[in-house]
Amino acid sequence: MRADQDVIVEQAIGWHVRLAEAGEDDWADFIDWMEASPENAAAYDEIAKQDRVIAGARFPEPVAAAANDNGRNHWLRGAGAIAAAAAIVALALPSLLARHASPYEVATAQGERRAITLADGTSIEISGGTRLRLDHDDMRIAVLEQGEATFHVRHDAARPFVVMAGTTKIRDLGTVFNVARQDKNLSVEVAEGSVLYQPDSEAVKLLPGDALSADETRGRVTLSKIAPALVGGWRSGRLSFSGQSLDHVAATLSRLYGTNLILAADLSARPFTGMVHFTGDAERDVPHLASLIGANWRRDGKRWILSDGAPLSR
Repeated sequence: MRADQDVIVEQAIGWHVRLAEAGEDDWADFIDWMEASPENAAAYDEIAKQDRVIAGARFPEPVAAAANDNGRNHWLRGAGAIAAAAAIVALALPSLLARHASPYEVATAQGERRAITLADGTSIEISGGTRLRLDHDDMRIAVLEQGEATFHVRHDAARPFVVMAGTTKIRDLGTVFNVARQDKNLSVEVAEGSVLYQPDSEAVKLLPGDALSADETRGRVTLSKIAPALVGGWRSGRLSFSGQSLDHVAATLSRLYGTNLILAADLSARPFTGMVHFTGDAERDVPHLASLIGANWRRDGKRWILSDGAPLSR
């Protein structure tokens, strides 16, 4: 068992060194290795932790030889100092070669869900079709590339938790909040505590029940209200839309449940407002959505097609 652990530690050190100049394929292999077993992730976290500790280490100061030193004790002291220095250098090697952050990615497929807990106690519920970047060396920042996640943040006034989504920064003030990014559209909803939207510029403070939507293309920000219990409604299938296009609704269904929903051109741009309960069962969800928007539906293999106009054959 010890031999196996030694191998894992050696692999963790190797990854810590390689990631300094890792390419896309390297990162993919690293993520696969991290997720292969809890022991791998724990070993890598420990190596990263040693890297930070060693950064503050100091080599011992030279010790002057005493007047009555016969040379042997002086040699022993020197050898001890050299051994200590060598040990520090050996442990610090990953730090010396890779003085960088240790980012990693958590990604879900369409229709998949995942929950993770960070070392500081913060937990994140991740919806389908989501790509989230985190950092082993700084667990107080998350980058939402796309998709949706609900954050249950363990508050630390000295080190606020920050979510980056595109060019947007969201700073935690002790919070449970949901962030979604789809194409160039961003939404933030707060269930508990508060967050600051763009703290370095607009600094819009959102409290429980506050919601914000932003169109990154037009630079337009809209504030609204939501029942705190409905924040992160994707977790219970309760989805709320406010003037979004049916294209956006279809893309959301595809991301959350893997539903392959095709809209005819006469429907895609139509705005939709309302709250819908989806089950993840396309046999129920697609006809339900069609009835809400006054559209017709039909199934074509694994695709579901909605269109306006004359009824379609089922």
